[in-house]
Amino acid sequence: MSEPEAPQRAEGLLEQIADTALDDDYYVVRAGDYAQSREFNTPLTALVLAAFAVLVMMAAVQTRNDRPATERERSTLISDVAARKKLQATREATAERLRKQVADLSASVDRFDPAYQDVRIETGDLAVSGPGITIVASPSAQDNLDGSITDDDLQILVNGLWYAGAEAVAINGQRIGNLTGIHFANDAINVNYTDIAPPYRVVAIGPSDTLMQRFEDNPAGHYWAARQTDAAVQFGMTPSSDLSVPAVPKKRMTIRHATAIKGEE
Repeated sequence: MSEPEAPQRAEGLLEQIADTALDDDYYVVRAGDYAQSREFNTPLTALVLAAFAVLVMMAAVQTRNDRPATERERSTLISDVAARKKLQATREATAERLRKQVADLSASVDRFDPAYQDVRIETGDLAVSGPGITIVASPSAQDNLDGSITDDDLQILVNGLWYAGAEAVAINGQRIGNLTGIHFANDAINVNYTDIAPPYRVVAIGPSDTLMQRFEDNPAGHYWAARQTDAAVQFGMTPSSDLSVPAVPKKRMTIRHATAIKGEE
């Protein structure tokens, strides 16, 4: 007889659980402070949103008002860059024009100024022809130790020719200039960074009637006379009315120095 009443007790238990699922404090809070906070939060939220909208509007208005000034600054900057580029192009054109004028003036001086021609001859910048003497020097045929010709021998020979009044000197076709070196390197005598070998043919342009005699009378002539006597080196001089020597190689005429790079400051 008790079994039919079991579903009713179960149903009542389920209803009781459903009715008491939430704690009693929930209803107290909901009816008290929570309800009040909901009433106050809704107007506050509206106020915050309104203030945010006002700020966004003000920012948009400010951006719109500042746009003309920004555009003017950008336009001014572009104009300034263009003006500076134009100024730079004008200065480069002026520099190029001045360089051309300098080149033209140098060419005119080269054609008409004898003094400038003399300077070019002395520095070895021009080929020279005229009277002079030819010297041929060779090592001793006796194969003795002192019979070889050294770079010092050729240096003394060239200096003696300058002292005697030579206007231009060349050794085996290598013109002697202000930057020319005569030294021993790579088992050979080197002139203008070019190896030369005996016999050494030295051409000196100058007054042939006095050049030979003045060389023989100066210390270099005495040195070579002693070399002939003591070491049996071969040495001979011949005057001539028509000799020529080339110009100094361009790479030995250029004085290296720092130059400004175009376009850099």
